[in-house]
Amino acid sequence: MAEDLTALSDLEAKFSKFHEMSDLISTIKGKTDEINRYNKSSAGNDEIGKQYHENVDKPTDGVIKLFAKVSEVLDSAGQGGKNASRILGEADHDAAGQA
Repeated sequence: MAEDLTALSDLEAKFSKFHEMSDLISTIKGKTDEINRYNKSSAGNDEIGKQYHENVDKPTDGVIKLFAKVSEVLDSAGQGGKNASRILGEADHDAAGQA
């Protein structure tokens, strides 16, 4: 069940960890890149190595691209949440001044 927002600070709190999550995914992407480099230099160039690379290299590249996209989306969502929080905070401040 979704949690309710009861105050503007709740909105800020909900989005405060998005950049940290993005950084974590970027770290995972970096480790996956490293594994992929080891993989590409390890299997060899004989027939078995070529078959191995045909089956493994492309999916691994896809995973790396997926991690990059997830990190990008988390950063974007985090920034969007901060922007929304700022806009709502300004509106709240303006409304309090008119009351």
